[in-house]
Amino acid sequence: MSEKMKSLASPKAASTTGLLTSLLIACLTLSACSQQHVDGVLTMEVERADFTVDISAVGELEASQSTAVTVPTGLRGPQSLAWILDDFTQVKAGDVVARMDPERESYRLKMEQFDYDKLGFDSLIQTEKDNTISQTLIQGTQVTSEEKDLAERYFSEDERVYNKIEIIDQMRNQDYLVAKMHYFDWGLGQHGSQAEAEQELIKLKQKGHGAKIDRLENNLEQMEIIAPHDGLFVYQTGWDGSLPVVGDMMWSGFSIGLLPDTSVMQAKMYVQESEASGLGIGKNATVYLDAYPDKPFLGKVTQLDALAKPKDKDSPVNYFQFTVSLDKTSMDIMQPGRQVRASVHLLSLDNVLTVPNQSIFHKDGQYWVYLKTDDSFTKHAVSLGSRSLNRTEITSGLTEGDVIALTTPPKRSRV
Repeated sequence: MSEKMKSLASPKAASTTGLLTSLLIACLTLSACSQQHVDGVLTMEVERADFTVDISAVGELEASQSTAVTVPTGLRGPQSLAWILDDFTQVKAGDVVARMDPERESYRLKMEQFDYDKLGFDSLIQTEKDNTISQTLIQGTQVTSEEKDLAERYFSEDERVYNKIEIIDQMRNQDYLVAKMHYFDWGLGQHGSQAEAEQELIKLKQKGHGAKIDRLENNLEQMEIIAPHDGLFVYQTGWDGSLPVVGDMMWSGFSIGLLPDTSVMQAKMYVQESEASGLGIGKNATVYLDAYPDKPFLGKVTQLDALAKPKDKDSPVNYFQFTVSLDKTSMDIMQPGRQVRASVHLLSLDNVLTVPNQSIFHKDGQYWVYLKTDDSFTKHAVSLGSRSLNRTEITSGLTEGDVIALTTPPKRSRV
């Protein structure tokens, strides 16, 4: 009976042992969960590693030296672009690369020529009018002179022939004729000066129209833009990043394209203003052509804009433009305008301690982290070294293996 009872009790004992084991595991799990809930803080272990900081940028290739293809300097006034050669076209010296629209200048030339010719006819008409007036004055002078001679020849004061009234009338008639002669003489002089002034005014107006005619004819002779030498014709971007297109207004000296010297190339790069921290002249860079991503080219930043500006006129994002001079030019694959990307190497440190920037706190020039102890976090002062956008080098205050908080610990977890 005793053995039977033992055999019956054995499964029960095993079941009890299993239950105790399950309860123990559950308690340990609950304990661990409870501790994690109490802490409630993300942490990380500080380790030594290489610390590199690079800036990524995109851009395009361009020649270090280029000859500008410009609107002729003798072309006066704004002109409309009527035709332009395709971008990246090989040209010879003397080839026409662009042409202005001559329609407006031709119309203005015809109008100025019409006004000039009209003034010529006005001059002829005025001359005929002046001649007619002069002839009238001359004839009047001749007739009056003859009348004066007759009056003087037949004048008599003999009272046997004329009474006193008639004698007085004759004398008054002579005075009138003398005054009339003076009037005609004055009229001839005045009319001559007036006619000369009117002709000079017409000539002055013609001179103004003639100067405009010369300028317009000169413009029409310079409607074509010529390549100064052999090379690859590349469009020149404007201040807003736009390329020249038919219909654009052009002025004297305006650059529409370039003839680059492709033996020495450089990279024109753009980086967002928010990502340009630490970028400066003299920094090394590695450039990759989009078409040949497996061929790196080394270079150095040689030029950097002082102010960030939009890459496109309608874009709200500002970019810093900088230039990377390449150590080597591969003429077989490098052409102006080819898209490239670059990594500018700002920093390279070996075997240093770094932590995420969000784990560092500061106030009044003091920097600290929250170092994890057995059951809490302590405020621990640190000294900072080089920094990037997301990590910072710790030069003193921490050792490898320390565990720090990534966020601010609750007050009940700090000491």
